[in-house]
Amino acid sequence: MRFLLLLAPALLVAQSNFHRAAQDLEIRYWLLDPAGHQFRISHDFTVTRVGQKSVHSFVRKGSTVAPDSKMFDLDTGEPLPTHVVTGKSVNALGYYPTPTDPDSVVVQGDLPQAVGEGQSVRIRVEETYTDPVGYAVKNGELVWTRTLGRPLNYVTLPEGWTLASVNTPAIITLDAQGRTMLRFANIRNDQLAVTIKAKKR
Repeated sequence: MRFLLLLAPALLVAQSNFHRAAQDLEIRYWLLDPAGHQFRISHDFTVTRVGQKSVHSFVRKGSTVAPDSKMFDLDTGEPLPTHVVTGKSVNALGYYPTPTDPDSVVVQGDLPQAVGEGQSVRIRVEETYTDPVGYAVKNGELVWTRTLGRPLNYVTLPEGWTLASVNTPAIITLDAQGRTMLRFANIRNDQLAVTIKAKKR
């Protein structure tokens, strides 16, 4: 016996919008060779503010972002012109209710046109950070320390490294390349302070 499932158009729209919003919930980190103190980041977000012409990723204090940062419009697949600006220039745009540090570093992507009424734009950010304080080798161990604010956070260890310890619960798996990947779920209304230690295999 075959079953035919029919969904009302309104329900389909609701499900589509829910999935689109849910994509804002996760962030992914790929740790590179700890000798270089670098890791890659990828995360998505949705822009809905009418008239907004540029989008931003705010670099945490203590980290340096590489000049090869990229932003993409996920709805079209097109890359956005991407460059680094100061917090002062972002504050002048008036897009965000809470001003950022005027001296902070911000990665900016320029939209081909301003967000229109009833529209939204899906953005993906890909960045490489250098953080010599939060990511280093200590006593022969890789040590990565960071606060994680998204509900879902994925951290992949460099090739050739195996997990030694982690200070908070995580689901541990292997990715397609055989690298150790940790999945952290944050159900609290604050950030997880995570410390990962790994050893050479």
